[in-house]
Amino acid sequence: MCDLVIRKFRKSDLKDVERVAVVAFDSEADKYWSVVGALRAPHTLVAEANGRIVGVIEFESYRLPNSIEGHIWYIFVHPGYQRRGIGTRLLRKAEEIMVREKSMRFWALTGSENIKTQRFFESNGYRRISIREMRRLLGSTNTKRLLRRMVYWKGDIIYVKEAVKKRDETKHLI
Repeated sequence: MCDLVIRKFRKSDLKDVERVAVVAFDSEADKYWSVVGALRAPHTLVAEANGRIVGVIEFESYRLPNSIEGHIWYIFVHPGYQRRGIGTRLLRKAEEIMVREKSMRFWALTGSENIKTQRFFESNGYRRISIREMRRLLGSTNTKRLLRRMVYWKGDIIYVKEAVKKRDETKHLI
């Protein structure tokens, strides 16, 4: 493959992020909001291949009264660089940061028609969850808060993945 570097987003990256968003998304709304999100998200990472930005992830650790929940705002990779593990590397790095910030779970949304993104999340250990299941996990009020924060639209598919703490992983190695 190529030299891949994952690093924090800088404001000077904005034009390159926009260039990737324009070709990565079909929806005009996603093209727009993913670029806005690069500036507004608590965390934005970019993937550079040979010095050129080819992927972006925007995310946060969102504090609820009884937990901290990780939330993926947007993740997108230039179509010419998809299916090379770049999205997965961005996602893993974001998950590491959210674990350090004490997120209990990671959440993501996608549209019901977006099969490629559904497969991506499922292949990375995320599972679909209903709003009913979400309420059982978080309670009704916190479910409403998180869905509002995630900008949920009726019909969106909700994904969740339990955070794995590093010390839990090491127990299995002993």
